[in-house]
Amino acid sequence: MVDLKKDVKYVKGVGPNRVKLLNKLNIYTLGDLITYFPREHEDRSKPVKIAEIIDGQEVFIKAMAVSKMAEIRVRKGMTMYKLIVRDDTGSCTITWFNQSYLKNKFTVGTIYQFYGKAHNKFGKIEINNPVFDEDGYTKNTGKIIPLYPLTYELSQNVIRKIIENALQEVRQVRRNSTRLYFNQISFI
Repeated sequence: MVDLKKDVKYVKGVGPNRVKLLNKLNIYTLGDLITYFPREHEDRSKPVKIAEIIDGQEVFIKAMAVSKMAEIRVRKGMTMYKLIVRDDTGSCTITWFNQSYLKNKFTVGTIYQFYGKAHNKFGKIEINNPVFDEDGYTKNTGKIIPLYPLTYELSQNVIRKIIENALQEVRQVRRNSTRLYFNQISFI
């Protein structure tokens, strides 16, 4: 049986610091965690061709990296990282600010999925600070994503992962209980 009163600190991915943040959201137990519902959902499942992008639209595109990441120092404390991607209808510049960990994340010739707000300036398409996945993966793109009410220090990715871990734990206990039940029946 699942103990829904189990302290949230025992859920995978929850350490002492995250316990405090979860407690600020009134999440104290496994039961609180799995019943912490999203405030809304964002549909990141319908890909758009680059040529069909409308200025200001939140878009999900699948495109191939056709350049290496360019690092541009704008001023002290501000660096832009630009990547050119292309699909069968056109090309697009993907831009991130001050995210140096992305510098070696992309391989030319590999298809990626991006989701973010697009801008069409004088016929040039640009998406700033999108979330992304390599094609075939759906951590941040290619599906409907829950958006949770948060505290400042707790990101959407972290809360989603913690809730996924909690739900996985509940499912695993359920599977094991069902298996145990059927094993007991087979001995009768």
